[in-house]
Amino acid sequence: MKKISYLFIALIVLFLFAGAASADTVGGDKGVIQVNCDVNGASASLLSINNDLIETKTITNGMAEFYVYTTGTPASQVIVSADGYYTTSAPVTVPAAGETTQITVTLEAKPIGGDRGFLQVNTNIIGAKVDVMSISGSVAETGYTDVDGKIEFAIYTTGTPINSVVVSAPGWVSQTVSVTTPEKGQTETVNIEMVSTNPIIGGDQGVISVTSNVEGAQVELISISGDVGYTGTITNGKADITVYTTGTPVNQARVSAIGYQTATAGVIMPTKGETVTFNVPLTATSSPMGFALIGLLGVIGIIALVRRD
Repeated sequence: MKKISYLFIALIVLFLFAGAASADTVGGDKGVIQVNCDVNGASASLLSINNDLIETKTITNGMAEFYVYTTGTPASQVIVSADGYYTTSAPVTVPAAGETTQITVTLEAKPIGGDRGFLQVNTNIIGAKVDVMSISGSVAETGYTDVDGKIEFAIYTTGTPINSVVVSAPGWVSQTVSVTTPEKGQTETVNIEMVSTNPIIGGDQGVISVTSNVEGAQVELISISGDVGYTGTITNGKADITVYTTGTPVNQARVSAIGYQTATAGVIMPTKGETVTFNVPLTATSSPMGFALIGLLGVIGIIALVRRD
């Protein structure tokens, strides 16, 4: 009788630990995009193919790791920036489930010394390439707009004069704007509104605001056809996602984060200029150690009963 009881106990332990191991899996297949950079403290921002910000992390010990769903909206590039360096962009490769892809980004230090002025370019998109052109027709400076759509260049007042900036990005019409070399210590600001090469007819927009309790969580708006229509990231408790009221309607918001169960909620489309808000809280996945502890307590109780027999 006791042999049968001990065998039963062993089976219970195996079952509980197997359940604990499976509890560590958070919905969806994931891979890792590892960004390597020799400037610790630099900011690395991962962008989707829609040019939306997926997540921003800080370079620590020479790298930053992004955990991405292989079934989500694919990432296309990473932008790395730091004070005293020119912002740089690099393409990324989406990893397969369980795999890691590595990207190495080298930041170029801005020049120190000499008489300089500054040229600030403001755009409405992230990751746009900005070329500062000299009067000789060559590229004097180049870089990429940051997560605010901005970039600043230090321009030597004694160097070859500049006369224009060219802004380009996939899916957007390239823009060329005339500029002049700024005076020493002065900042010249240029505002450039980029236009999509595939504008949506009617173009009226509203905002779907998704709130959640996990900073950095990924938000996906699912269309009525089942496709991911828009993406965003929870920042300061919410993600405000601009949607076209004349585009394919979305009817669901899906929110996910590492260590939490993926959650979904129904949404409705806003009218032109309207903001509609939906709360999608996330629940932390159960701790495997918690399952194991419960299992051990259960085993102790069963052993006590067996000994009494």
